[in-house]
Amino acid sequence: MADFDSSCAEGAVAKVLMSSPVRTILLTATIEQAQHTLLRYGHTGLCVVNTDKALVGIISRRDIDIAMRHGLGHSSVQSCMSTQLKSISPETSVHEIQHLMMTYGIGRLPVLASDGQLVGMVTRTDVLRQLYQCHLQCHTSLALSACPPPSAERLYQQLKCHLLDAWPVLMQLARAADERGWALYIVGGAVRDLLLDLLDLINKPEPTNASALRSLTDIDLVVEATSRKPNWVDGKGVGMALAEIIQASYPQVSVQVYGKFQTASLGWPLPNGTEAKLLRLDIATARTEFYPYPAANPEVEISTIQQDLYRRDFTINAMALRINGEQPGHLLDFFGGWLDLQQRHIRVLHANSFIEDPTRIFRAARFAARLSFRLDAQTEQFARSAISSGIYQRVRSSETKTPALQARLKAELKSLLSADQWEAALAQVAHLGGLTCLHSTLTMTPQLWRQLRRMSRWIAKLEAKLAIDLPLWLMRLELILAQLTPAASREAAIQLDLASPSRHRLSSLHQWEADLHQQLPKVCKPSEIDRLLHRYDLAELLLMSDRHPHTLGSQIWRYIAQISQVPALINGDTLKQLGYQPGPQFRNILATLYERTLDGELTSAQAAEKYVLAHYPLTTR
Repeated sequence: MADFDSSCAEGAVAKVLMSSPVRTILLTATIEQAQHTLLRYGHTGLCVVNTDKALVGIISRRDIDIAMRHGLGHSSVQSCMSTQLKSISPETSVHEIQHLMMTYGIGRLPVLASDGQLVGMVTRTDVLRQLYQCHLQCHTSLALSACPPPSAERLYQQLKCHLLDAWPVLMQLARAADERGWALYIVGGAVRDLLLDLLDLINKPEPTNASALRSLTDIDLVVEATSRKPNWVDGKGVGMALAEIIQASYPQVSVQVYGKFQTASLGWPLPNGTEAKLLRLDIATARTEFYPYPAANPEVEISTIQQDLYRRDFTINAMALRINGEQPGHLLDFFGGWLDLQQRHIRVLHANSFIEDPTRIFRAARFAARLSFRLDAQTEQFARSAISSGIYQRVRSSETKTPALQARLKAELKSLLSADQWEAALAQVAHLGGLTCLHSTLTMTPQLWRQLRRMSRWIAKLEAKLAIDLPLWLMRLELILAQLTPAASREAAIQLDLASPSRHRLSSLHQWEADLHQQLPKVCKPSEIDRLLHRYDLAELLLMSDRHPHTLGSQIWRYIAQISQVPALINGDTLKQLGYQPGPQFRNILATLYERTLDGELTSAQAAEKYVLAHYPLTTR
């Protein structure tokens, strides 16, 4: 292990490098159980403890693999664990750690407090990361990186500039976390956008107006208990506990708790001139997750901040910024997100990322289009391999619930198809073959692209003219699914948990089109067109006209834009004023009047009244 920069690393000690709390296994556990734990959490070794939680040994993945190969899965971990332990204290320097690892060929060192209790774990990766960060600070012109990560002070000040309104709220949360010895982090998209703005400033150092900064509206917070403090308070994760502590001090704050996922949503009223606006903050306990099978909902457990970041989708979204403690603004970047931001890469964190959650394929395409990034070569290969493996079709047939191919995929499609860059994102999904997640035969064709672009233009025209409010993302999705057979498109709609109107449209669309192809060319009067088309709603008409612009389009567009906008000249109240008694005849009279109005035979209310009195005498009503 190379010693990069001795002067820089002098201040680093085990308590700064270590992960805590440590995943352990009991001395009585079997090797098979140990293997399951390693698989579940992605560790390369486990600390073995007795019933008093005292450390008695360490077992590595290699030891477990050998034991399993020899059929010893039923044996206890005691039979193959290492008891010749080398441990360190929280104050052990990085150089001492490095020396121990190199001398004894150790890949991980447990950190023990003065009373012998296990408080953390330092791995070879932790040491290499620390030495590399020190190297970056001393050498700013690396081949791999155009610039080193920003300093904690600069990040902290930049964050404050982005969150002027929310800053007092965050400081309240930070103080409450400090008082209890908890670490509080901003994570995910807010950190990514903050760093992107810093990169813009580095590349274009002109003064930037605060209003020109990216708006950090997606504020996710993660709370982690530090050192030996528990991650639970009265049966709650520290994230939920922090939210409830804040609510107790500020009753005006609303809190929604989602216990299964250890998250709480804070609604904090902020003054905004004469009105009040609500700041939304999501607070979670640091957690890890495990997918019991592909496309399932993950099983969530409280864990460390590093594991919390590892469960995320892409490296650029897997960074955290500490906002309390001794060094606020400290950036946690375990997976190279800063470098990927500079290289404009979308990169997944592990090889099975798309296998576990196929919505990440669509998310990768959406982020690439939105940020003008590209998928790195291996990430694209992982996506293609997941799709070509047929895993999604197999899991659909073997499991009753596949949320990542159902409701969660629908939500991701809504985000993708609503975005300004929807064309680029959809093209990327199609390029990867991702549409097979909706149906095994679904592909993009030149004809479908024309339909999608035409739908965008038509809805824009209608919105400007008629003030309609159609969900454009849903119209685009239905156009895509309508390429399938009626049975297949309805099945896909059910899988995506689309509402019943969408299912009805998709299962009936082909028959409606066949009927109109036969009937619509035979009529020309506005009243005849209205008689054929008024039974369909606007979404149904737009789908049919878009799919058949040359045969059905002109007549349907004429109906939508002109015929359906003609108002009735009189209504039932007018008939009552004329002396007619309400009854079934009202509908027939008004329908006849409306047909004659459409055809231009009646042009005023007076003419309509005369027509009624002439053709429906009061004496014979």
